[in-house]
Amino acid sequence: MTRTLKALCGALILAGSTSANAAGLRGDYIEARTADVYTGPCFSNAEIFIYGDSAVMAWKVTEGSFNGVKLDGLGIAAAVRGTTTFSEDKPEKAKSVLIVDRNANPKQREALIAMAKSLAGKRLDSVVEVRTSLISLTVEAHASAEPTAHHGMPHAPLGTFWAPGLAEISTRPLGDGDHMCGNETVAYAPLSKSVDVLPAYTLGHHFKAPGLGGNWDDPNCRSSFVGHFSL
Repeated sequence: MTRTLKALCGALILAGSTSANAAGLRGDYIEARTADVYTGPCFSNAEIFIYGDSAVMAWKVTEGSFNGVKLDGLGIAAAVRGTTTFSEDKPEKAKSVLIVDRNANPKQREALIAMAKSLAGKRLDSVVEVRTSLISLTVEAHASAEPTAHHGMPHAPLGTFWAPGLAEISTRPLGDGDHMCGNETVAYAPLSKSVDVLPAYTLGHHFKAPGLGGNWDDPNCRSSFVGHFSL
């Protein structure tokens, strides 16, 4: 109980500190991993310590500032490789590659990197490379947590992310055909703080760049989160 209270207090202090750096900051968010995030224990228990150590996450600011710098319309992404399945890894030992919007000026680039690090935490402590690229991130306006058909599956918005030649995510809402064992739930928390997301089906998810010990390509699984972030 004491450890839980200490952790909660620490999270509240960090949230307050981060909010002080951000002025009305909000935007779209997408994340895809190399393991199902919406699944039953029969699947997650089989995958833990084997899969789910790699991910791409991306943020696009619709409006707001970070560290006093306006970031409207700009985006940043992070490809991350952890020591094992993200729920069991040592976050401070993860390696990452950042992809920064090519339309950002030097001050905006610095602010975007600081924003991503504040949202993703220790998993972005060790950045092995920073790339610049066109960044396209779209989250459709409609999202619903209402159950679909018979199985009560969440209905995320459509989401797409693209950094040409580097990384891509495309998703669709979960449907009845994605219901397998009957005990599905959100098995893992998103890798970013301050997000309002729903799990989604991953149609495409890949990353290709040196620095993380290899590329990955992991489509056709229930491995994404799609939604929004705000500070």
